[in-house]
Order: sequence, then structure tokens, then C-alpha cells
Amino acid sequence: MLPYKAIRLTIARGLKVAAGVPTIPLNDGGDMPAGSFLTYTFSDFGESDDGRPIITQEDDKVIRSKAVTFTISILSYADSVDDSVENAMKAQDWFKVTGAEQLRDTLDVVVVLVGEVQNRDINIGEEWERRQGFDVDFRATDTAITDLSGWIETAIITKE
Repeated sequence: MLPYKAIRLTIARGLKVAAGVPTIPLNDGGDMPAGSFLTYTFSDFGESDDGRPIITQEDDKVIRSKAVTFTISILSYADSVDDSVENAMKAQDWFKVTGAEQLRDTLDVVVVLVGEVQNRDINIGEEWERRQGFDVDFRATDTAITDLSGWIETAIITKE
């Protein structure tokens, strides 16, 4: 299993420090912060890089490892477009250097691609929600550990 909570917390805390604004999950149901803030949401979690897992055994455990990819979308909200773009660019820079190193070194998660900052305004009823955003693609190793069942104690070998 991917360490989802650790990945999410590392990203949220890192972006809060890098951009200097609150960073919250998108559509979490809580109150929106006043002023500028960032949101994040994971999508395409756990897509396979390829179709072949690596299966190994250690003692009485079977370890299945597979390279997977996932994407996170970052949105920057602010009263002015300038502030929104600047906060998005600060977040983008965090993923390019500090965040990439931190995720790689502590969680074995690799930043594959940091997308460009784009206008992601949306119309909600009669109001416009002004925001800038970008996507980040990651690669990690998804590991599942299960008990080994069905030990072969003896095998009858016949010559036929």
C-alpha cells in the first residue's frame, strides 16, 4: 500500500511553508480560509506504470511490489490574479526542488512532471471562482505484504 497519509501531509505542510498561505484538501467540507489559500486533490491514484509486479518472499511473507503513478492538482485562490499566480508559482517551485527531494528521500516518491500554471477559473451560478492551478505527476512503489499460505513441505518427484 502507498503511504497516502504521509504523502498527503508532506505535500500539505510543505506547500503551506513554501507559499506562506493555508493549504487545504479540495472539497473537504470544511470552511474556506479567508484571503489567499491553496487546495490540493489527488486523482488517478495508483495507476500502473506497467503490468508486471515484482513478487518476492521473506520468511513467511509474500511481498508484491509494483511501480504506480498518481497525479495531484494544486489550485491557488486569492483576491487578485497576481497573488494567485505568485502563490501557484511558489507551490510549483516547491515541487521542483525542496518537495521533490523531501518526497524522494523520506517516502520513496518521485516527482515525474510538474505542469505549467494555468488559469482554472470556473463559473458557479452567477459568480466566478478565480483561481490558478497546475498538476504534478508522481511515481512510487506500491507494496502489498501478505502471509504466505500453502508451504510445500515435501514434493514427490517421479520420472515419467
